[in-house]
Amino acid sequence: MEQFWLSDWRSLMGAVWHWLSGGDPYGAFSMPDGTVYEAGWYAYPPATLVLVAPLALLPWQVSGVLVQLLSIFGFERWASRMSGRVALPWLLLWLPLMQGLVIGQTTLLALVGLMLAEQALRAGHDRRAALLLALCLLKPQATILGAGWLLLLALRERRWQLLGAFAGLCALLWGGVALIAGPQIYVQWYHGLNAYRVALPDRPLLALPFGPGLGLLAVALWWRHGRHDHFGALVLLNTLLYPLSVIYIAVGIAFVVIRWRPTWPWYPLGLSWLIPAVFILSERTPNTIAGLTQAIIATGLLAGLLPRLPFPSIRRYAPPCYNTADERPAPAGGPDRPRA
Repeated sequence: MEQFWLSDWRSLMGAVWHWLSGGDPYGAFSMPDGTVYEAGWYAYPPATLVLVAPLALLPWQVSGVLVQLLSIFGFERWASRMSGRVALPWLLLWLPLMQGLVIGQTTLLALVGLMLAEQALRAGHDRRAALLLALCLLKPQATILGAGWLLLLALRERRWQLLGAFAGLCALLWGGVALIAGPQIYVQWYHGLNAYRVALPDRPLLALPFGPGLGLLAVALWWRHGRHDHFGALVLLNTLLYPLSVIYIAVGIAFVVIRWRPTWPWYPLGLSWLIPAVFILSERTPNTIAGLTQAIIATGLLAGLLPRLPFPSIRRYAPPCYNTADERPAPAGGPDRPRA
């Protein structure tokens, strides 16, 4: 267990330390304890180096815990506002979320930023939405479709302040790192991405063996709860098109289920732990690993489809309904204010 704890965050910080020492963060590098990482292990956009560099002053264990606590706080804050319920049990009951926290992934934090950007856009907080969109796009593989839809909405509504702030922040982040590290940092990133792609399976969650079934569950969830929510549908599609590697890539499903069905049941999430405990792989092949991953991820979709058990639940308040046919941003008073 110790070798997996914050392992992804550890490699990220190792690449940042290597860069601060004058090395190529997208090439091979080693940690002080002698652990060697091959080229392509770090593949984040170059702007991430500048943002994460201040955390290099802390031990990687401390900075990793702080980042995960920020992810947890943001997830709970967003989910409680969306559903009126305590959502922290998702982190314990659903294996994809727990795995991401244990290994120190940043996917949850990027999606929290995307969801808070959508809320800020609806509430009329343009500069806040622009900042959050610029930051969440540093994890583009998890956020690109949802962020693109929000920017399209801003363009349609002529939200020039949001679009201008977003363009300026992106120029600062993506251009600033070129001024600091030199334009060759983008050449190094390109080579790192090529090495990164070789290490990833080349099929999305919708691929065989159980991908078509996963797709049917997603369509059923969309048809029952999310037909008028284009933003949520794009977040779900982005998740399903993500290259299949490990189960934490599916954390976007949690946001979609909470958004579309605030009265979700808890018991399907617990099945995500039961499936790998019961169906132990006797032979680890690409198909068996993919099938087990898809079966685990399906439990999140089932939380949006299966009926609730007849037990009382505690609600903080009645949440606002965001799943409407009106995609126009709400006025500054909040999403429930009547629109002109």
